[in-house]
Amino acid sequence: MLQSRRVLALATFVFVFAAACGNSGDDDASPDSGGGDGGEAPSGGGESSRDEFVEISGVPGVSDDEITFAVVGTEAGNPLGTCILDCYVQGVEAYFAFRNDEGGIYGRDLVVGDILDDQLVQNQARALDVISGNSAFGSFQATLLASGWGDLDTAGVPTWAWGIHSAEAANRSHIFPSAVIRCADCTGRAVPYAAMSAGAEHAALLGYGATENSKVCAQTTAESVETYAEDTGVDVAYVNDDLAYGLTNGIGPEVTAMKEAGVDFIATCIDLNGMKTLAQELQRQGMDDVVLYHPNTYNQDFVREAGDLFEGDYVTVQFRPFEAESDGTELADFLEWMDNQGAQPSELAMVGWLNASLAFEGLLAAGPEFDRDSVTAATNALTDFDAGGLIEPVDWSEAHTPYTQDTRDEDSSDECTILLKIQNGEFSTVAPPETPWICWSQTDLAWSEPEPTAFG
Repeated sequence: MLQSRRVLALATFVFVFAAACGNSGDDDASPDSGGGDGGEAPSGGGESSRDEFVEISGVPGVSDDEITFAVVGTEAGNPLGTCILDCYVQGVEAYFAFRNDEGGIYGRDLVVGDILDDQLVQNQARALDVISGNSAFGSFQATLLASGWGDLDTAGVPTWAWGIHSAEAANRSHIFPSAVIRCADCTGRAVPYAAMSAGAEHAALLGYGATENSKVCAQTTAESVETYAEDTGVDVAYVNDDLAYGLTNGIGPEVTAMKEAGVDFIATCIDLNGMKTLAQELQRQGMDDVVLYHPNTYNQDFVREAGDLFEGDYVTVQFRPFEAESDGTELADFLEWMDNQGAQPSELAMVGWLNASLAFEGLLAAGPEFDRDSVTAATNALTDFDAGGLIEPVDWSEAHTPYTQDTRDEDSSDECTILLKIQNGEFSTVAPPETPWICWSQTDLAWSEPEPTAFG
């Protein structure tokens, strides 16, 4: 029973904290592990060759009519109670329907084949099924425990995945997460900016205590607030990185301590159910005006059903949100094709769409005479992939490699995030909806106002 509880806790920690805190990397891994990067990026690809058909034999999942992919994800045993595998598949299938309606690629339709539930703890077994079955060109993954990614990488299976597993994705050239998170202990300006925008003076930082992952998240966020305290006017009044997973015994004493410390802003590294428990206790103790910063509560139904519990809170999201302007971006296509499929937009559906978009772009760049290695190499040669304006541009020639606080200025990207504010049970962008990202320089870490930004 103890082992079972540990597994459930770990799953939720991975879900929340990998997204919130960054890429811890794997110092012993190599970017050329297993099947390598596929060698030199192929030439001859691109939109001009999209309708060209070349007969291909011996490539798993490729027939004259179809390119078939396997999908692995968590359904049974999901401790979060949120829609993962089903919603993720909806996004992949919506993107495939979008491209197939245009004629597919290289005379073939993009097809979802086997859909495999890893039941939380069977991800490696399902990965080995994909490898041994040899009937899928690549793998899509929306899992809470990514124990099979090393096997997929070693076998040279291109894998597009939910971007919440920084360590398992790092330095593996065949693993392409939806969000590239490359530094676990880098300070950031998003939380201090949100606290300042809320008019706060005294911040608290909270995390669960059962894993190092959660502690690093809470501690790094506290360091971020401290770093910019003179500029924002917000100091650190309370830190607790040892909360019990799930807040099974409530959070009354901790809220009392925060009340005594004068806390008026709380940034956390806990899941959306924990955020609800925290908000309810704040309300019970007469602290309704405290603003919360949510790392993982971009769930329209959950927020709407909570009534005014989260009113005025901030939420962060890793892609162009549904509330942003969609003109000129693939957000319009996503919303249209989700509707065409009879499915509701959701965070996991967007993750599936993002993964499928990168898979398509890798195929397109590889050219009509493609295989797994050439698609992997072509994808790793993409230097400005933004999924049609849905994400911050990714340079895949460097994105597999983590960086640190000391080396972050060598990275080509900016520090960007999207902040949403909850008002009347709905989300709205803090930045203008046409430029929903707020960005800072990585090379100059001094405090500054963020630059509202759009991509695509």
